[in-house]
Amino acid sequence: MLNYTHPLYELFNSFGLLAKTEIALILSHFKPKSHKIGTVLVNFGEINDKIYFIEKGILREFSKQEQDNTITHWLVPENNFEYLVDSFLEQKPSDIALEVIEDAKLWEITKTDIDKLYVEFPQLNVIGRILLEENLKKYERYNAMIRQNSESRWKWFNDNYPGLANRVSVRYIATFLHMHRVTLSKIRSKRAKV
Repeated sequence: MLNYTHPLYELFNSFGLLAKTEIALILSHFKPKSHKIGTVLVNFGEINDKIYFIEKGILREFSKQEQDNTITHWLVPENNFEYLVDSFLEQKPSDIALEVIEDAKLWEITKTDIDKLYVEFPQLNVIGRILLEENLKKYERYNAMIRQNSESRWKWFNDNYPGLANRVSVRYIATFLHMHRVTLSKIRSKRAKV
């Protein structure tokens, strides 16, 4: 059971739309799971049927490119929800995969359970909409960032993901920022000397 100081409880409580007892009932549907680095939560061609809240660790969304290379689409650290939007909402096979890139403790809820809770607690729909709007704003800022020069992209990453540069592989960060790994290494080295 999640207590009142848990980040997931605090997140739901921060909206001021649900009573403590309602939050407790909603959270009782979230199941704790620990996953080791390298665990693929949703593979290519699978249906994403869960939403994950990250208490500890980092997840990444990625797709395959030629010659077994991958492109990182999204990095998701602690205190965030994660799911593959298209696959989850449409319940169709995903062309994106979801992987644990740092040992993680997650709280998972199924689509079936969340859909039932939306009916039982209409206020949860409002919270869901607010969270979705926040993610859409992040995605727009990300799209604006990738049109900037490499140094600006690196600054954006550090501003928006403080502390992640030392926790995430350079190759994942480079593809996330749409730059070559050598370019990113040079920028990091140059910044370290300043």
